[in-house]
Amino acid sequence: MHTPNRVRHFALSSAAALATVLILAACAGGTSAGWTYAPLGPTPAPTESAAPSPGESPAGSPSASGGAGVTVDILTSADDPLAFQPAEFSVPAGASVTVNYTNESNLPHDVQTFDGPDSSSNVLGATEIITGPGAQSSMTFTAPTDPGTYFFWCSVHQQAMTGTYTVQ
Repeated sequence: MHTPNRVRHFALSSAAALATVLILAACAGGTSAGWTYAPLGPTPAPTESAAPSPGESPAGSPSASGGAGVTVDILTSADDPLAFQPAEFSVPAGASVTVNYTNESNLPHDVQTFDGPDSSSNVLGATEIITGPGAQSSMTFTAPTDPGTYFFWCSVHQQAMTGTYTVQ
C-alpha cells in the first residue's frame, strides 16, 4: 500500500514537533536539581592569627556575641547512607558553632539543628540539601546558653537520620 506524501509529511512534522517539545521541557525545568559541587583537592590548613591588638579578644575566646568558636565535622558515608558520623557531639554554651557537613552518599541530605530536644523546637541553623558523593555544605549557629541535650536531623530523612548535641 502506498502512503500519500501529505500524510507522510504530516506524520514526520508531528513527530519532530513532539520531540522538540519534549527536549525543551526536559532542559528548561523551573526548579534546580539541588546539587552542589564541592571543590576538588585538599582544604588548606587554618593558619594561626597574629596576636590580638589591645582590647581585642584572642582567637577562640568568648566574645560579645557568645562563647568561643567551635567547628564540628559531620559525615554521611556511602557505606552507611542514612546515618550521621558522629551522631552526637558537644559544644560550649553560647558558642558560635560551625558545622561542616560532607555527604559521600548518593542520597540527598542536610543537617538542621534545633534549640530543643526535638524538631518541634526552633531551627537554629541548616545546611543546604546536598547529594554526594563529595558534596559539602556548612552552616553556623549560636549554641543555646542553657546546658542540656539538643536535637539535630536530616530534614529529608527525618525518622532515619537524627542526632543530639550536648551544650556544656
